[in-house]
Amino acid sequence: MSRRWLCTGVAILLMLSGPVSGLRCVRAQQAGTFATAPAAATPTSATAVEAFLPAVPGPRPALDHPLAAVLKFAHREQAYLRQTVRDFTCRVTKRERIDGELQDYYYIDMRVREQTSAGGRVTQPLSVLLEFLGPSDVEGRRALFVAGQNDDRLLVRKGGRRFSHVVIDIDPFGSIVKRESLMPITEIGFSHLLDRTIRTLQQDIAADPSGDNTIVERITTATINGRPCEMLRITHPQRRDGLQFFSASMSIDSELHVPVRFDVYDWPETPGQQPPLMAEFTYTNVTLNVDLDDATFEPAILRRP
Repeated sequence: MSRRWLCTGVAILLMLSGPVSGLRCVRAQQAGTFATAPAAATPTSATAVEAFLPAVPGPRPALDHPLAAVLKFAHREQAYLRQTVRDFTCRVTKRERIDGELQDYYYIDMRVREQTSAGGRVTQPLSVLLEFLGPSDVEGRRALFVAGQNDDRLLVRKGGRRFSHVVIDIDPFGSIVKRESLMPITEIGFSHLLDRTIRTLQQDIAADPSGDNTIVERITTATINGRPCEMLRITHPQRRDGLQFFSASMSIDSELHVPVRFDVYDWPETPGQQPPLMAEFTYTNVTLNVDLDDATFEPAILRRP
């Protein structure tokens, strides 16, 4: 299967709700409701991953379409995020299916400074620093990307067992990166993910305009890593052109209102077969607006112990 999957995509739909000033840890009021069906089970996982889609001008959905309220909420949150979240830190545990093979779990500490703009010009570029904790063949790896700097190249300290401190620069969209991650580092950040989420929802609505092949479930009593969460699951029972996944689930921390766990499954090959996992992501130790400075994203940090 060659289809690429959008990590954390649809999950961002519920991540934040209602503006809050002076954030250090975000707390927000619930800002919308969804066309959902009740579900009884608490999810054991939840991360979204999906195609890096071109912009889709999708139709305005009918008000009774299962995704109508979700899409409306996503647009509202897009504006909210751009005004509210400056940066964040977290630990990511991820597993993805690449070229048909389900990879090992990766454990990564992540620091992200969101892109900001004023008057049509970028005032702060997207800045990302990843520190790999495992598996052993990438332990100690660091990856740095700052949009518009370093010739827009991804700077990487190799890590692992051999030549671990060698630093190279590579194409962030090149084959080397794609062998280990379905999402380019240039797409990391809540704002970018929400953009992709909206496009995915628009394509889903275009592919299933009647909504008869779309089920949206909302679970308000989920628990992830001991924290209360709200979970949203979108299922397309039948494979159709334009639809990107069989099932995508996402869990949102009830206190921080950010996504903390997602999963995406492809359609089963035969009836009754378990759907194959395409990707899962878990976000822990999430802290918003920690005021990351330029020094956090200096290339020199790649050579430090």
